[in-house]
Amino acid sequence: MQMAELAAELAEGMFPTEVVAEVSDVDGRTVTFIAPSTRVVRRTNGRGQVLVRVVQQGSRGLVVELPGDVYGAVRYIEVPLSAVSA
Repeated sequence: MQMAELAAELAEGMFPTEVVAEVSDVDGRTVTFIAPSTRVVRRTNGRGQVLVRVVQQGSRGLVVELPGDVYGAVRYIEVPLSAVSA
């Protein structure tokens, strides 16, 4: 699967090795997830890019796999093309 950078609002996580990321899906709903800080590509003034896996082209954007939790659980959401860069 291809990796891409997903634009996100970022905040400090509970631990120094994680961040709290907030993105919007194609319906404008806010999706919040915890990401390892190693997945953050750029970070400036609370905004940045989180590396995600692109699963497939959706009907209105791209379906991406958000980073999972410590147990390996992942989530899939469809995000607008404008939120993703290669």
